[in-house]
Amino acid sequence: MPLKRVVIPVLLLAAPVPALAGPWLRAEDRTFLSTSIEIDAEGGLSDGGGFYGSIYAEHGLTDRLTLGLDAGGHEDDMSKAIAFLRWPVGATDRPLRLAAEFGLGMARETFALRPGLSLGRGVALGDTPGWISVDSRAVIIDSFDGVLETDITFGLSPGPDAKVILQLQTGIPTDSAPYAKLAPSYVHRIAPGYHAEIGVVAGVAEADDFKLKIGFWHQF
Repeated sequence: MPLKRVVIPVLLLAAPVPALAGPWLRAEDRTFLSTSIEIDAEGGLSDGGGFYGSIYAEHGLTDRLTLGLDAGGHEDDMSKAIAFLRWPVGATDRPLRLAAEFGLGMARETFALRPGLSLGRGVALGDTPGWISVDSRAVIIDSFDGVLETDITFGLSPGPDAKVILQLQTGIPTDSAPYAKLAPSYVHRIAPGYHAEIGVVAGVAEADDFKLKIGFWHQF
């Protein structure tokens, strides 16, 4: 077994996927760390099936500026590693929030730029609080080759220790057909500052894979 097939998953699981990006910034000196792994539901790791692992981190430099890292890869390589800054656009005390971000790093083993915009607001379903957000990013590599990604997230907090999340993940690559995936998950607090996530990722357009997702969040 290649060394990278062992080292990469260990690193991904040892680090404590977003407490969800969106336009909400981290408070000053507050940090969020997240790791997730998506395992091929048909093959699994023991049968030689593939996986995708990710590390996501945010740190509040100030109340109006968040520093972040978004990295991920398959079993044999890291497919992206983007450092970014996010800041609010307009007032932060209104129900509808807007934030901009700019990132740079590597994607497909090539230098990449990643500007983005996030829009979101708190909502309620009956007495259950929640939120909805739209995150769009343009990953620009090789003279405007790349992909336009948009994630639409709807979440509810039915209890103080639980979150139910439904996310639609879409992309428009410059060199292939647009794709879409559905990613429902359940998040539960397992200790102060720690959450566990379990869900699935299912292709619905130009993506027919079905993966089990396991993640861990840490906020401090």
